[in-house]
Amino acid sequence: MENIQNIVTSEPMSLMSNICDNLGAYIFVKDMQGKYIYANDKVEALFGCSKDDIVGKDDSVFFDLSMSQQIIENDRKVLSGKQQIASEETNFVRHTSEQRVYRIIKTPLFDKQKNIIGLVGVAHDITEEKRLREQVEEQKQLLSVILDNVEAYVYMKDEERRYLYVNSKVANLFGLDSDQIIGQKEQDILPKDTAEHFHASDSKAITEQQVQRVEEVMVDNGETQHYLSVKVPVTMAGKRSLIGFSTDVTEIFKLKEEFKRLANTDDLTGIYNRRYFLKEAEKAFSIFKRQNTCFSLLTLDVDFFKNINDQFGHPIGDEVLQNLTSTVQDLLREEYTFARIGGEEFAILLPYTDINAGGYVAERLRNKVASSLLCGAKKIQLTVSIGLTEFNCEDTSFDDVFSRVDRALYQAKDSGRNCVISLN
Repeated sequence: MENIQNIVTSEPMSLMSNICDNLGAYIFVKDMQGKYIYANDKVEALFGCSKDDIVGKDDSVFFDLSMSQQIIENDRKVLSGKQQIASEETNFVRHTSEQRVYRIIKTPLFDKQKNIIGLVGVAHDITEEKRLREQVEEQKQLLSVILDNVEAYVYMKDEERRYLYVNSKVANLFGLDSDQIIGQKEQDILPKDTAEHFHASDSKAITEQQVQRVEEVMVDNGETQHYLSVKVPVTMAGKRSLIGFSTDVTEIFKLKEEFKRLANTDDLTGIYNRRYFLKEAEKAFSIFKRQNTCFSLLTLDVDFFKNINDQFGHPIGDEVLQNLTSTVQDLLREEYTFARIGGEEFAILLPYTDINAGGYVAERLRNKVASSLLCGAKKIQLTVSIGLTEFNCEDTSFDDVFSRVDRALYQAKDSGRNCVISLN
């Protein structure tokens, strides 16, 4: 059997080792006894010792295996089953006394006679990603799975855009065998726009001889995929080239977009929340100060809402607010900003609308809401009190406007409710 030490210290692997030290992944090689033959700088930092102190040791030195059984089980599957394992491992690291979660790929290592002589591992620390996923599921229960299987796409190109190496993930992505890709130029394999998109950062890495960390987008069968890529420039036999490592972060991208939506939306009614409304109102006030454009603001509060909750229960109270929201939305223009800013209090920002026109909108809303609302089998008579104002030149900030409309709302309630009070 060919000596595994000779394999990991051969010139090509030595070059790959230097490159691997620049990556944001933990990369290592073990022999059949589970002892480390190679570890990159990131593993060295994780274990808190030099590579010389790692080589020849097994995982019991670096992990509490009573809390890290997945390491043993996954290694056994690779070494005995001769198959690649893509898994999630939770490990307790002795050096940091921390429990960390990793997305890991372990692949069998063979000699020239196809005898298995060890394994190669590539791991990404997903502890924070895991925490984020649990937080989303717990708070919103909107997302069920986040990146169950993160894998790296690895490739090498020369400065003429010719593939020198691709791993099986790249081959599967392109729908070709590796032999059909190596030696070909990317523009001969990929759609022209996609090839040019990838080449932009490829050429920058080669010409500037600096590692590039970029986000790339690829459209596959109408589906947009997002990748975080690390591109490392290398020189072999005097010829410049690069090695790229890409991770599919499409689900994380979608998650960020969902978080952005949730940050601006009220859970119960589905309209904007107080945070978003105040942000938009501040923007509107800046426009008003620059352009002296008419803006009106109204707030409405459900009269005797506590009685509804006490008499019918909170589920019916929630349904009342949802039906009220739908009723109001049907009467508003698209450019109006409608938000729930408190328990039963709502606000509407009316751009390019003076107080007279705003009064017309307010009265329409009040009259419409005064009709019976149907909540399940119950008819509930509902009224609202409305405060109305417009932006004035004397206002120094939106707080002045908001305070004034708040006073108008309280005056509407003090005046017997189910009415509109305007303050200039």
